[in-house]
Amino acid sequence: MFKSDVQEKTLVDINKLVLSVLALVRIDLQKHEIKLQTQLDDRIPQVLGNQVQLQQVISNLVMNAIESMGSLQTRVLRIKTELSQSNTVYVSIEDTGTGIKSSDVAQLFKPMFTTKARGMGMGLSICRSIIENHDGRIWVSPRANGGSIFQFELPMVASRIKQPELV
Repeated sequence: MFKSDVQEKTLVDINKLVLSVLALVRIDLQKHEIKLQTQLDDRIPQVLGNQVQLQQVISNLVMNAIESMGSLQTRVLRIKTELSQSNTVYVSIEDTGTGIKSSDVAQLFKPMFTTKARGMGMGLSICRSIIENHDGRIWVSPRANGGSIFQFELPMVASRIKQPELV
């Protein structure tokens, strides 16, 4: 019993995690009439990580995006995965929501900071802890036409890169 480690890391397919989260929130997307766009790169390698924790990060970012678009006319959620130029697995979750004030960006990932009326200020702080515990980094950028882009990168497992098939 004591040998089971809840922090256990295994090879994780980020695209499968994204799809599993989207399956869980599909009803919320339909209820709020949010258009979903995905661009999942099937060539990205697996990462070494805790599947439950990484799923929690993606789920939190997606739910925040859904909440941010509540009262707006145009509601689009765009999720993208790719192998970045720095040889990391890159994930972005972009929304057309209300966006984040530039004065809040520096505090956004700090514990107890929230912009929500009923928020506790722990979700993004936990996301940052999880990503950093996986030797990655997480950040947010404003979208040009309103909304936010939450992004994170995780180191790839070098020997697992999927090579394109030769025809």
